Amino acid sequence: MITGLLSFLEGVREELKKVVWPSKELVIRASVAVFIFVIFFTLYLWLLDLLFVKIILLVFNKL
Repeated sequence: MITGLLSFLEGVREELKKVVWPSKELVIRASVAVFIFVIFFTLYLWLLDLLFVKIILLVFNKL
């Protein structure tokens, strides 16, 4: 049981050596892009929500 776990962890370590990690600049640029994307769609959905609330209020106030 212990030898199997150690063998697994050794395999994990070997695989992690093969990983090509992104540069710091790439991580920063990707993070900024995600942040801008989230802000944009948050505002977009907020405006849609306001619009739908106004439409629903208009419809129900007319009935």
